[in-house]
Parts: sequence; structure tokens; C-alpha cells
Amino acid sequence: MLHKYRASTKLFSDFNTPQFASVMAMVVFVILLVFMTVPTGHHGVGADLPHLSHAVPMPGALREDVMKVAILRDGKVYFGSEQIRFGDLSAKIQDRLKDREVEHKVYIVADMRARWGIVKVVLEQVRSAGIIRVAFLAN
Repeated sequence: MLHKYRASTKLFSDFNTPQFASVMAMVVFVILLVFMTVPTGHHGVGADLPHLSHAVPMPGALREDVMKVAILRDGKVYFGSEQIRFGDLSAKIQDRLKDREVEHKVYIVADMRARWGIVKVVLEQVRSAGIIRVAFLAN
């Protein structure tokens, strides 16, 4: 009976470290892959949105093909998730309008600390692209 006990400990005494490390690496890789593919709310662009007491829900802003312009507090402007210059915004919008299924509306996500002069230039670029319907997103 003592002999069977020794045999069972011998069974567990051979620990294969490289196999264990490879399995753990695969687990970490899968977890990282899951977190990297989870979509973000603002397509990777973060802005502190202003808070309103009488905001109107805009479910159309959550669609993937929506034209969204983000203005950050440091003055950077993003069209979707791509950083652009002010002068390129009108051309980018006109390129997107070539697709007939795109909504002819631009959603602007402006940081509450963004300078009004930058917001004004962005609005002028949106208007020059032929967009009349503009919505500001807020909390």
C-alpha cells in the first residue's frame, strides 16, 4: 500500500515548465485579443463631453457608417478615427457623401474645453461640404 502512494507522487513530480508557459502565453494572448477588439464609444478618440439637462437622444449617432467629427481640447480634429487637418475636412466629407447610403448629417463630438474658434472653423468646413444637418453630441 505504501508503494502505490509513492507511485502517485511520482506521477505528479514531473512538471513540464515549457508546456505550462506556452499554455499560459496562449491564455494571455486570447485575453488581450478580446480586449483589443472590443469597440470603443468614440472610435478611439476621447473627449470630455459637456453635460446638458435637456439632451435629446440620437440613436443614429451609434451607427458604424455615421460621419463623426471629434474636436479635442488640444485642437486636434478627427474624422471618424483618423486625425485630419482643418482644410481636409470638407474634402473628406464630400468623399463620404459619394456613398448614397451615408446619412447626410454630421455628428460633432466637441470637448467641453475646446476653443470656440476651432469649433467654428470645423462648422464652416462642414457647411462648405454641403451638409446642413449638424448635431452636437453631449452627455
